[in-house]
Amino acid sequence: MQGSERVVNVVNPESIKAEAVDLGGKLGGLTLNKQIISLAMWPLLQNVLSVLVGLADRVIAGHVSSAGDLAAVIDMMGLMMYMGWLMMIMQGSVATGAQALVSRAFGARDYQLAERAVGQSVFLGLVTGAFAGLLLWLLAPMLGDYFGLNVAAKEYFLAFIQILVFSAPMSGVVFVLSACLRGAGDTWSPFNAMVVVNVVNAICSYVFAVYLGMGVEGIALGTVVGWAFGLAMLFWKIYPRETKQSLLVLRRKWLHFQRDICLRIIRVGVPQLIEILGMWSVHAYGLRMIALIGDKDSGLIGSHGLAVQIESISFMPGFAIGTAAATLAGQYLGAGSKELAQQAVRKCWRVALVVMSIMGAAIYFTADLLVQVMSPGGGPQADTAVSLVMIVAFAQPFFATTMIMKMSMRGSGATGIVMFYSFATMLTFRVGLLTLLVHNYGADLKMIWYVFTLDILIQATVFTWVHYRGKWMNKEV
Repeated sequence: MQGSERVVNVVNPESIKAEAVDLGGKLGGLTLNKQIISLAMWPLLQNVLSVLVGLADRVIAGHVSSAGDLAAVIDMMGLMMYMGWLMMIMQGSVATGAQALVSRAFGARDYQLAERAVGQSVFLGLVTGAFAGLLLWLLAPMLGDYFGLNVAAKEYFLAFIQILVFSAPMSGVVFVLSACLRGAGDTWSPFNAMVVVNVVNAICSYVFAVYLGMGVEGIALGTVVGWAFGLAMLFWKIYPRETKQSLLVLRRKWLHFQRDICLRIIRVGVPQLIEILGMWSVHAYGLRMIALIGDKDSGLIGSHGLAVQIESISFMPGFAIGTAAATLAGQYLGAGSKELAQQAVRKCWRVALVVMSIMGAAIYFTADLLVQVMSPGGGPQADTAVSLVMIVAFAQPFFATTMIMKMSMRGSGATGIVMFYSFATMLTFRVGLLTLLVHNYGADLKMIWYVFTLDILIQATVFTWVHYRGKWMNKEV
């Protein structure tokens, strides 16, 4: 019977190792761990620097304000975070499309396609940046009223906005060029550019606001000058030179409008534009709810803004690791390996869970100190912010999961999937549940933050399921 017996080997699919793939660009020849480290390290340091500059802007704003105007300035700075986010929404959508296309091109070693994507990204970044600045300038007076700023805070807000909008076209190009370089595996150059942006910003803001006595307008002008220097540095980096071979170059022949490349970038970017614009609108609605539960002099928007800025500290490692996940997912899918794309994302997820959980513990035990540093002499606004930071600390594992899963899907081009599920959860909790609690149950600021945290928990669960389902890897770019 031995000759007629049939031997069947049962193999667990999870035990099958993916075939090795050598990526293009700076990631070639590196192990997965080294790829993650090389991609995440510089974005992490970049975020640290950005937070420090945000802190410097707050300290300078407090320094140039009188004691009576301090609460108004804190409210203005809290709202400006949302306005800066609004200005960058369209720029970010182009950047996402550009990064997805460049990373796929490098994975497939199609370097001419990558150069064409860079040229069209500069064109689109300039156009969308200018449009975003114009739109914000037109909407500023209405937004000040919508968010319930008092007279003093609104005057500061409008003065700041009227100068800041001039940075929009420059920041738009900086964002897309940085995204293209990250897609190619170069996170060092975007880091250097943002170092220049932030250092020049901090120095010029102090000189203009304090030394020259321009007040909050000086802080805005310092921001504009910072973006100009960062843009100049990136153009120098990608300028084609015979003496030095760059990873990516900007060639004049690819700057004219190319319908096919623009459509590929826009096809990926538009769902993100809709998602992030919708996300901003939902967050703005939450800010409006916060304004409704207090009067114009309550300072709740300032407290909320302080807590959000401290919350952004915890996002630093998550964003950095998410950048690595986005680039690796795109490049491995471009190289034709879904298995390695999935493996890379899951390793990034595990690292982010550990690191951000540690960050959560650190924030919990230093909440009071962090708020005092962010807003020395902040009074009741600062006390309220401390209680909000405590809530943030416990949400870190969910933030980590949401960031890695969403950023990796965007990096692979699956922005439509991210848009759909993000809207579903945010509209349910940050609009539906929040409206019910504010209008029918007298929710306070802490209750509103509990709703925000619940939304993140649900998003983490949903996007984990979407990741394991695997359909996000089928998106063509």
